[in-house]
Amino acid sequence: MQRIKELLAGFVTITNGLKIGPNAMLTIEGGITGESPVQTYFVDTVNGVDAPGRGKSWPTAFATMAYALALVQTGGKIKFRGDVREECVGSNLVFDVTIEGCGSLHHPDLPAAGYHPGATCWRPPSSPTTATPLLKVRGRGWKFINIFFDCPVDAAAVYLERNALSGTSEYDASHATFIGCRFVDGKYGIQDVGGCYNVTVEGCEFKAMTTCAIVNTSTAVANPLNWKIVNCLFPSNVSSFGNATHIDSPLNCSYILDSMFGTVLSTALYIDLTGGNGNIVSRNVLLGVYAASDYAAGTGDQWYGNRCVVTATQAPDGVSILNPA
Repeated sequence: MQRIKELLAGFVTITNGLKIGPNAMLTIEGGITGESPVQTYFVDTVNGVDAPGRGKSWPTAFATMAYALALVQTGGKIKFRGDVREECVGSNLVFDVTIEGCGSLHHPDLPAAGYHPGATCWRPPSSPTTATPLLKVRGRGWKFINIFFDCPVDAAAVYLERNALSGTSEYDASHATFIGCRFVDGKYGIQDVGGCYNVTVEGCEFKAMTTCAIVNTSTAVANPLNWKIVNCLFPSNVSSFGNATHIDSPLNCSYILDSMFGTVLSTALYIDLTGGNGNIVSRNVLLGVYAASDYAAGTGDQWYGNRCVVTATQAPDGVSILNPA
């Protein structure tokens, strides 16, 4: 009996008592029943077609982002290429969606009819609605990877929205992530409305925003908390590459690290954390004047180890040791 138990321990029961040995080869055709894998949808603005039953591969891609957004579920992914010319609103009941660009971050100019631009660009439609973002995010955990946003002249590229409601009426775009994206021209790159939590902006570029690159315009629910802005580029004002202001947000317990802040388009602040508290700003290159006229710290902030313009009392060797004064 003991020997039988030892032998059976190396077998796998499939169904109805059928057993196979540990060295046997089993081929299962038709898949395994149970929970379906999260769906990935594909959008190709040149070759795609919006129709039921499509969107599950590049050869059957949808033509518009709106069609894919209407179908994507929590944990799903949308991969796109081409030139998206849309203003969309994401569902507040769908979380952890990833939108990934699968091309280069350049303008989607077509050399001739029928050619694919190879770009992953999202910009306003030819007749945009006034003051409407490219995308309003209302669900938690949305992620954006490798996308070129050509921002609206009077709105944000991505609008993170949070309200004070509950249940199915709640909007909360907290836990959003932006990786390797470009934000060019327009009023805002990323706009936080309501006060979102735990937003990550990593390896992104913000160029020529006429008002601000990253901005909070409402703390109706809370101050934006635990943001991470890391390894980003805010170019200098050469050929209008600079922003009017780079970051304007009352951040709490957030950090800004390893980023380049070039000269701004005007005399506006470079970074303004007024109303915030307890942030860490370190290992950045800060052009302009290292003083409150150009850099406004929040209460209890720690600004240190930044490479900046030499100021005798703040940075005798060009590396900051105290908050801007």
